Amino acid sequence: MPQALKNTDSGNTLSGSGAAVVSSTTPAAPKDVLTRLYVETYGCQMNEYDSGLVRSILGEAGYSRAEKVDDAGVILLNTCAIREKAHEKVYNRLHALGHLKRKDPRTVIGILGCMAQNLGDDLFAQGLPVDFVMGPDNYRELPEIVSRIRSGQESNLNITQLSRTETYEEIDPKVVSGKLAFVTIMRGCDNFCSFCVVPYTRGRERSRSPESIVNEIQQLIANDGVREVTLLGQNVNSYRHAGDAESGGEEFRFRHLIEKILAETDIARIRFTSPHPHDFPEDLLDLMASEPRFCSQIHLPVQSGSTATLARMKRDYSREEFLRLVDQIRARMPGVGLTTDVIVGFSGETDAEFEETLSIMEQVRFDMAFMFHYSERSQTYAHKRMPDDIPQKVKLDRLRRLIELQTEIAREKNAALIGETFEVLVEGRSKRSAVELMGRSATGKTIIFPAPNANSAADAVDGHDAPGDSAPAGDAGLDLDRYLGQLINVRITESTPATLRGVVA
Repeated sequence: MPQALKNTDSGNTLSGSGAAVVSSTTPAAPKDVLTRLYVETYGCQMNEYDSGLVRSILGEAGYSRAEKVDDAGVILLNTCAIREKAHEKVYNRLHALGHLKRKDPRTVIGILGCMAQNLGDDLFAQGLPVDFVMGPDNYRELPEIVSRIRSGQESNLNITQLSRTETYEEIDPKVVSGKLAFVTIMRGCDNFCSFCVVPYTRGRERSRSPESIVNEIQQLIANDGVREVTLLGQNVNSYRHAGDAESGGEEFRFRHLIEKILAETDIARIRFTSPHPHDFPEDLLDLMASEPRFCSQIHLPVQSGSTATLARMKRDYSREEFLRLVDQIRARMPGVGLTTDVIVGFSGETDAEFEETLSIMEQVRFDMAFMFHYSERSQTYAHKRMPDDIPQKVKLDRLRRLIELQTEIAREKNAALIGETFEVLVEGRSKRSAVELMGRSATGKTIIFPAPNANSAADAVDGHDAPGDSAPAGDAGLDLDRYLGQLINVRITESTPATLRGVVA
């Protein structure tokens, strides 16, 4: 499961609950404010990409981007139904936005994404300041919906129809961070794991055409100087597109897509997330092992180390099958970066089954893991038919033990890399130093190192150890931005469980 995010159009993280009290005599916003758009994004990279789609769709309809929520006439919260406290955060955020509706009733507030698909009617029933809710397959309707609400024709709209065909493939969302970008290659999921709400909120699997994906990447390179793309899908292994004359009529699969991107673009690095262990293609591993531009990093969600628990989760593989896949991966790429997702305290999980999860973590020794205790999600098979029967105290204790184990594994694995040299693609400045750069290796390791010639300038940069400080371009001859997107060899000198530090080799 990809890492959780909360981003805003201003780039700032917002917090707060409780609506501010504003006088009813406050002047209404100027007319141009009504066409300013502000989007907040909660959840995974897929939601980040969808927020880009929303901005593009409304941008074509004449809406411009507001830097602050107070300056917007349309406020959209793109929500997540996966994370445990996602609903609570959105409810609190809506309460905090209530004063903007009172200040100018023409302000339109909408809830988008998985939470909208899952809990739309509940939002209206609670009397929250929401004009409409809209699921992930309906974003083309946004300009019309906003217009209808503002004209008084409609209110409390619930637009959550799922589609078997919508991929938004001709829309350019431009989800770019520096020299990195996300590109969604498919939508939906057909796996129906018993704990997961995604098939009910994002619909069934459908894939974009390979041509549209390659074209988007070419545009990102040409227009934004992007050097690395991460291909997104709920299960990228399942990517498939009908064959054409170019492919001899054969079905286009994920390996073919990677080969096409490598052949037809100059992208420096390709990553992807996430695959499913039950249908991981061996030919994809062969391609990754032979092609340096195809990063040797795999996020492989295990979820549990117990075959019995996996069966209840409807994961379609056993502990033994998962371990065989790990062996196949490491036989081809001994230094591959392996990360995972784990859930503890799932319905019926015994002490012995939890111990099996600890043992598979020790046996595989993942580089990093996203670890959670189980909490029910509405509409899922587990919510409807399986008891949430593990006490919260037990769940939290199991999660604590798991985190402690994985932290120690990561500490040991990273310490063993001291003295090794990695090729690092520079992603930006270090958050804690004005003279250091941050990037990742092909295996996904975060590496921090002084910029070339930084030592001679360090003394001239004020307060370079303070978090968030940055050296202005050219300060003391040091322009770190010029290194963005470069590949630099770095020798590792220090480590923590999460980060490596080094020097230019």
